[in-house]
Amino acid sequence: MDTTIWTNPLSTIGLATLTYLTYKLTCQAIIYLLPGQLSRYNRPGTNWALVTGATDGIGFGFSQELCARGFNVILHGRNGEKLAQRAAELSAAFPERKTGVLVLDVVGIDDAVDGVAQQVRKIIGGQGRLSVLVNNVGGETRPSVTLDELAFADVDATIDRNARFMAQITRVLLPLLSEGEGRSGLVLNVSSLSQYGLPYISVYSATKGFVDSFTRALEAECSAEGRGVDVMGLRVGQVKTPGYDVDSNLFVPLPRPMAKAALDRVGCGKVIVWAYFWHWLQGLSFEIMPRSVLMRITTQKLKAIKKEEEERKKKAKRQ
Repeated sequence: MDTTIWTNPLSTIGLATLTYLTYKLTCQAIIYLLPGQLSRYNRPGTNWALVTGATDGIGFGFSQELCARGFNVILHGRNGEKLAQRAAELSAAFPERKTGVLVLDVVGIDDAVDGVAQQVRKIIGGQGRLSVLVNNVGGETRPSVTLDELAFADVDATIDRNARFMAQITRVLLPLLSEGEGRSGLVLNVSSLSQYGLPYISVYSATKGFVDSFTRALEAECSAEGRGVDVMGLRVGQVKTPGYDVDSNLFVPLPRPMAKAALDRVGCGKVIVWAYFWHWLQGLSFEIMPRSVLMRITTQKLKAIKKEEEERKKKAKRQ
């Protein structure tokens, strides 16, 4: 039997597949070598950025990086005292930059959010305009539990914190972002590896899926309407932040390097992008490996975290 009848076509298919995958990976990797284009949103040098969840972690990292890149910054959070302290730190580190604070609890959000636009206008006071919104606030207060272990308030709080507030504040501030000469605004939505759908954080994972879908839809809408507002989703993996007790390493950056990497991706041409190169490498496994294998590995890790959390609570009760 002449085996070349089969081997030649199979070799061609294999080579074509390898060439295609190499091309796709190269195009993606090049993103991390391209210069960022954040400066186009602050050509006057007087524009403002608003960062939600800016008291600690990645949010404060974004605030530092934005100030370093010439933006005035409005920090959002729920604790006015801590926000004032952070604003003072930024003013000391970047004396040429202006800062403001927006105190608003995202959990239990209601139509009071409609007043945010007026508060932002008052803070800016005609000195520049709001050109960047970083929707960073998020998180899960009860990770590593099954869905039926959550109370009604737990589910609502997770949805408020990661999805509802982001949609509402973007709705309110979109007119400000599209105002002024040049009408060049930017919305950055922080997403997560969790959007793939992970066990023991089911509601949180679902909200990150919402973030990605919302980002794509809003980007298409702003483009169709010619609003002059660009929309990007920034997917992140593990980051060492206050309250998240992990060691920092190549794959687990500190908040400010994470924020720097994210801002460097602006203008890369992607609607949703892995903000940090090493997180992208980790994320490739979710694109290549079968979901059943990934879930087996992920479940083992999350079960271990769940067990550690349960042991910690037992120890706290004994004390």
